[in-house]
Amino acid sequence: MGPEYINWLYFQNPLGNVVGFDAIEGDRTISHYACIPTEIDGVIGLLSLNTATHPDFRSQGFHKILAKKTFERWSRNFHFVVGVANAQSAGNFVKHLGFTELGRLNLRYGSLHRPHIGSRSWTSEQIEWRANSPSRKFQKNFVSNNLIELVVRPKGFPFNLKSIVPISSTGTNEILGAKKVERVGFTVDWIRDSRSTVQLPEWFKPSPLVLIFKSLSGTGFEVNSWSFPDFDAF
Repeated sequence: MGPEYINWLYFQNPLGNVVGFDAIEGDRTISHYACIPTEIDGVIGLLSLNTATHPDFRSQGFHKILAKKTFERWSRNFHFVVGVANAQSAGNFVKHLGFTELGRLNLRYGSLHRPHIGSRSWTSEQIEWRANSPSRKFQKNFVSNNLIELVVRPKGFPFNLKSIVPISSTGTNEILGAKKVERVGFTVDWIRDSRSTVQLPEWFKPSPLVLIFKSLSGTGFEVNSWSFPDFDAF
């Protein structure tokens, strides 16, 4: 969470800069809530990210206040909020902020096929940004003119994680460079109405990863899948 990483996450996202609120007392920040723009099926929404409160000011409802102000202020610009939280935080989002819990992301081995409708949508520019996180670079393998495989080896993992994501536009050279890849592997994801047959131990993950969702505009669409490149835990 150093300055280079925060600058990349908050200010280099091709979809736009960070939005949110801080609570300030005197010359210090006592609570922080931040979201960045994301996209599902071409619809722009927010990815709920970092929340933190100074130990002296916890249990006073600052997260709830800042999150509500964020959603009210930017509801005209963004259609939804999606996030991945631990079990305790997810419960607070559901109970106090009107989110719906969609399910848990599983660490599994199996098919990397996911539905394209209701999934995070990407452009080449967005893929370049995501793959070049200062915390951990992703390897890119172009599968076809609308699919790309992202590969990463998280710290402490004995194997690579893989995800195949839809991409809306690629260059001619990238399409010519597409190669056949095995569409199976280790991954962390959630797919609606799907049950993994080969799940791995939870202790490999940073924490239980709970997918939550909230509509800001009443736009009628479903989230059908979410994978580890779609957020910043890895």
